[in-house]
Amino acid sequence: MDIRTLQLFMETCEHKNISKAAKNLYISQQGLSKAISKLEEEFDAPLFKRTSNGLETTEYGELLKVYGMSILEQYNLIIQQIRISKNSNKETMSVGYAEGIFFMLPKNFISNFMSSHPNVNVIFKKYPDLKCEQALLSGEVDICICTAPYNEKEFKSSLYCKTEIFAVISNNHPLSACESISLNDLKNERVIALSEDTKHYGPFTDKLKSYGVIPKIFINPAEMNIQSDLCGANMAVGFFSGNREYMPANVTLKSVRDLNVYSNFHILTINGKEINQSMDDLIDSIQDSIESLSISDMKNAWTERYKF
Repeated sequence: MDIRTLQLFMETCEHKNISKAAKNLYISQQGLSKAISKLEEEFDAPLFKRTSNGLETTEYGELLKVYGMSILEQYNLIIQQIRISKNSNKETMSVGYAEGIFFMLPKNFISNFMSSHPNVNVIFKKYPDLKCEQALLSGEVDICICTAPYNEKEFKSSLYCKTEIFAVISNNHPLSACESISLNDLKNERVIALSEDTKHYGPFTDKLKSYGVIPKIFINPAEMNIQSDLCGANMAVGFFSGNREYMPANVTLKSVRDLNVYSNFHILTINGKEINQSMDDLIDSIQDSIESLSISDMKNAWTERYKF
């Protein structure tokens, strides 16, 4: 499997229709169908099934979709670094971000922002949750997107975002039929939570334990594919906050009435450092993306912009 074939597969997943996907990719329907067939032969498994609503991914297709997003993200970052090397005379903006933050944004946010700013070399660097601010303080990055809380003496926030945390439940789980659930419903479930090397670990796990819900599996934000796999197979219940497009089709997101813990992140710069136009554009783009997604794909998201 090469990158181009993976891109064809992901586009077909998005449109759920060979004709629409082929048109968007500027290739023939026959060519796209042939590429998908070869991919199914390579994996020796069907990736799509036809339904009244169009093409739907099979359980094997869902696995490829989840892992494929990560592969394409890394590929785009490699392309980005090569372009930077070829255009070293351009303005450079280095952006640090905590693992999992981009689940809040559209899948193509990075490529769209870079395309709209061709004269800026934008370098995106991923860090573990607790090390993102250290990278900003050390000068490795110019601006960072990290989870709350943060040190207000050293940093200033230009954008604050708060989103609801949903339970991730298999479509085959009895709770999937409920409009919303309670933490009490999860007492006998195998629950997945974020690991202790994340800022959300303490408040989130304390809340679960106060209701007698004891997490059995701990992951970091970069391992969301593990959660998707286990929840889709109805082997666990997890939690997610962000763009629903990143969730596989075999799970559903349910509001948890008594959770009252939110996912929060800030866009930070060092106190006293001026925000240039490129940084300002990035902040505005992130805010616009979150607010547009909150209408349909990301319910209950709030943003607040701070100007200095």
